[in-house]
Amino acid sequence: MGIKIIAGKYKGLHIDSPDSARPTLSRFRQSVFDILDSSQIDCEFGEFFCGKVVLDCFAGSGALGLEAISRGAAHAYFVDENRKAIGVLRSNIDKLNASECSTVILSDINKLTFSKKNKCCDVAFLDPPYFENISMKHTIKHLLEVGWIFEKTILVMEQSVHSKESLDFIKKIKSKIAGNSVFTLGVFNQ
Repeated sequence: MGIKIIAGKYKGLHIDSPDSARPTLSRFRQSVFDILDSSQIDCEFGEFFCGKVVLDCFAGSGALGLEAISRGAAHAYFVDENRKAIGVLRSNIDKLNASECSTVILSDINKLTFSKKNKCCDVAFLDPPYFENISMKHTIKHLLEVGWIFEKTILVMEQSVHSKESLDFIKKIKSKIAGNSVFTLGVFNQ
């Protein structure tokens, strides 16, 4: 299945999705990115991602991280444990000539370690597969403990509307239901 980049320098270009992925639909990605662009947290309107470092957890096709790069992110780290997904992701990065601002990591996100050559991320996308029992709280705490994110990292999370996991550990900026998904933007609440 092809995924279209919505805005920015790669606008209109298509990337591929691995069979194992459940890509976020473009209208929902548009909604999430519009919320971030209009948030004016620390940039001029429409330039939220300018110079930011992003972490695309459970990356699959890399659509979220590549959309962020298209909109001005300085660098994206893409993490997935599925080798076939990593192959498709690398192909998508090559297709967009985005290899200089991309790092692909084959790893279980909850076993990911941090090295000094990496940068702490300003934005983290967490869109785990619905069919796996993955705890957002555990994942976010792990990423915080090993240094991938910090207290002010903007967290963009997608869960099934049927998920029983509470996000009370997050200070919510915005939450939106879209189809069978709940999108939550927030920061870690200590």
